[in-house]
Amino acid sequence: MNQLAAGKNMETGKPGFDFKHSLAPMVRLLSLLALCVLLSFLNPNFLTLKNIINVLRQTTILAVLGLGLTAVILTAGIDLSVGGVIALVGCLTAQLIINHVPIAAAILIGVGVGALIGALNGVMVAKIGLPAFVATYGMMWIAQGLAQILMQGKIVFGLPEEFLWLGTGYIGIIPAPVIITLVLAVVFHCFLHQTVYGREIYALGANRSAADYSGIRTTNTLIMVYTLSGVTAAIAALLMTARLDAAEAGMGEPFLMQSIATVVMGGTSLLGGEGGIPGTMIGALILTLVVNGLNLMGVSSLIHPIVTGAVILLAVFFDIVTRRWSE
Repeated sequence: MNQLAAGKNMETGKPGFDFKHSLAPMVRLLSLLALCVLLSFLNPNFLTLKNIINVLRQTTILAVLGLGLTAVILTAGIDLSVGGVIALVGCLTAQLIINHVPIAAAILIGVGVGALIGALNGVMVAKIGLPAFVATYGMMWIAQGLAQILMQGKIVFGLPEEFLWLGTGYIGIIPAPVIITLVLAVVFHCFLHQTVYGREIYALGANRSAADYSGIRTTNTLIMVYTLSGVTAAIAALLMTARLDAAEAGMGEPFLMQSIATVVMGGTSLLGGEGGIPGTMIGALILTLVVNGLNLMGVSSLIHPIVTGAVILLAVFFDIVTRRWSE
């Protein structure tokens, strides 16, 4: 398999419009639109500008996490360390800032820590040969433990306005984190579809043996995607810390399964080689809209995990059915 063939858009399968291969992306988009229509009927406040902006802001954490995870899952891998990275980077950056480290330096250190953890994950998977589940699950606990040691049960808050702008500021009428997320999404999409590295990621996920045979440096590619996942988890941590004006050791716990669900709901196959960034963005919006809709309807927070889980299962089920039909 040559790299040109490997780089073909795995969501469409072949050049030009093909209804069968376009069905799954169409179903995801229609599901998003149907959810918006349903929520607007259930609550007139849903389509207000204030709520739309709020939904977009809430989507940013899952969306940014999903960018790096998409690259990892495209290689048939998994990264369970993202929740731990969020906790460690958020807590470390907040501690640095309140101890008068310049904000830019604190941000760079935080992103660097995320990249280092991701690179270590990649080395364990690609060079040592550990299963991705085992390597990243262990790293999750290491990062979580370091965050707990760093915080000693405390919560850091009262961060400077210059840092909080990342999570609460605006560019015009659009929240700054939304702009940051959109820019990152465009960069990742172009990276996956317009570069040799992106084509190698798809090729590796589609058939690792064929990728090795065609001369693709699979070890370097794996280290790269896990590093990218660490970087996006670190950026998500910064956005979350800035939005909440707080950091504590358990701040990343809710995002582990939600972030993976976002990518899978967006159509990226857990078997690798198929999917992309647009689908992940739709998946993040769907998951956020479900939670937002429940809040608008006054549904108890105890019910949220049940409804969210049901929506995830339904979305994955329909995705599997449409993919089988399109084959």
